[in-house]
Amino acid sequence: MHRRLAERSALGGNLLTETGPMAQVQLEATRPLDGGGALAARAHLAGGALEYDGRTQAGAPLTTTTRQYEGGADLLWRPHAPAAWGEAWLSAGWLANRRLIRGTSIAGGLDELSSAMLAGVRWRSPALAPAAGWTGRVEVEARTSVSHRLHVDYYGLLDRSKFEGARKRLWTLRLLASPDGSAWQWGLEWSQLRQPASKAVPVSRGGVLLPGTTVRQPALSTGDVVLRVSRRF
Repeated sequence: MHRRLAERSALGGNLLTETGPMAQVQLEATRPLDGGGALAARAHLAGGALEYDGRTQAGAPLTTTTRQYEGGADLLWRPHAPAAWGEAWLSAGWLANRRLIRGTSIAGGLDELSSAMLAGVRWRSPALAPAAGWTGRVEVEARTSVSHRLHVDYYGLLDRSKFEGARKRLWTLRLLASPDGSAWQWGLEWSQLRQPASKAVPVSRGGVLLPGTTVRQPALSTGDVVLRVSRRF
């Protein structure tokens, strides 16, 4: 997949962008229930090196790299059998993202860990026939965080920070298709995550609060474009 992450200032200006490819692996299992319902579980891991283009707090241009790692797990429930309009699923899950921003000669590095609990809904279309000999589906998913924690390590410059992050909102659109009778499936996915700036929290050094000094996570958005190749077992 290709990811673009952007942080914005309180006035809406761009603070930084991180762009680049990431590799992802995902597993999903489904268990039918009596009455036509179903339970499903899925988990994914992703990682990659992204190009960082931004500025220091003093306003100097800063170019470096960021290692991003992401992991998540979800439980999904389909309360009713598929209908003519498709399938409705409810979900509850956990999503973690780690950003390791490499330090340079003019700026120190940063280790940021975000962990959130999510609730959401997913709609899956009835089977479609996009072309002769092919079967396809459309999936739309919306999720929001019900809790979000941030841990920031400044590599000794300041004491580590732990604070509440802002609410995450995620939207995903998937287009899936497979040849008739084949266990292989191809897909194209687009997803968008948005979250406002977090509340500011005080920071300390050596256990002593620094007067008038606070930290917050700026308003943030990520956009992913994913080419999926899947196999059913």
